[in-house]
Amino acid sequence: MKTLHYYFALISPFSYLGHEEFREIVDRDDVTVAFHPLQVGPLFAATGGVAPSKRSPQRQSMRLAELRRWSERKEIALNLQPAHFPVNEALAARCIMTLTQDGVMPWDFIHRAHRVVWAEDGNLSDPAKVEEILTAAGHDATAVMATAQTDASGAAYDACTEAAIETGVFGAPTFLIEDELFWGQDRLDWVEAVLNA
Repeated sequence: MKTLHYYFALISPFSYLGHEEFREIVDRDDVTVAFHPLQVGPLFAATGGVAPSKRSPQRQSMRLAELRRWSERKEIALNLQPAHFPVNEALAARCIMTLTQDGVMPWDFIHRAHRVVWAEDGNLSDPAKVEEILTAAGHDATAVMATAQTDASGAAYDACTEAAIETGVFGAPTFLIEDELFWGQDRLDWVEAVLNA
C-alpha cells in the first residue's frame, strides 16, 4: 500500500477546490493518506511566497480569474472575496491533527471547514464555529478541541509546517508520493497516474 502525503491549508482556495476530487482518487486506490495542515504565513516566508493582498494587481487579477474558472469547471461554490480572509485557521488545523492522531480520517471535517471559509462566509477562527463543524462531522467536539488547544498540539502544528518546508513544499495543496512532489489541485491527474503505476 502506498502512502501519500497531503499538504494543504484550510485558507487555501485551491486546496478547497481540489479536496473532494482528491478524496475520490484516494477512495479508488489502495493508498494511505498522511494529512499535513500547513501554516501559510511561515510557509510563504520561508519559500519566497507572497500573500495575495501583497501581489501585483496583475497577479491578483489572474488569481481571481483562475479561481473563478476552476470553480465553474468543477461546479463548486466559491466566494472570491470571503468575509473572513485571511483568517486564523490554527484551531481548526490542530483539530485535524488531533483527529488523525486518534486514527480518525478527517475528510468531512476538512471539507466542511473549507466551505465555512470559501462558500459560507463563516469565521473559522471562532471556536464556536470550529465546535459546530466538528459536531456536524460526527466528532466529539469537546474532546477534540481540548486536545487541540494544548501546548503540545501547538508545537506539533509548528513542526508540521517546518517539516513540510524541509521536504520542499512551498504551496498548497501539495501531494508527495514516495519522493515525488506535485503542487496544485490541477495536478491531481498526475497524482492518480502515479498511484496507478
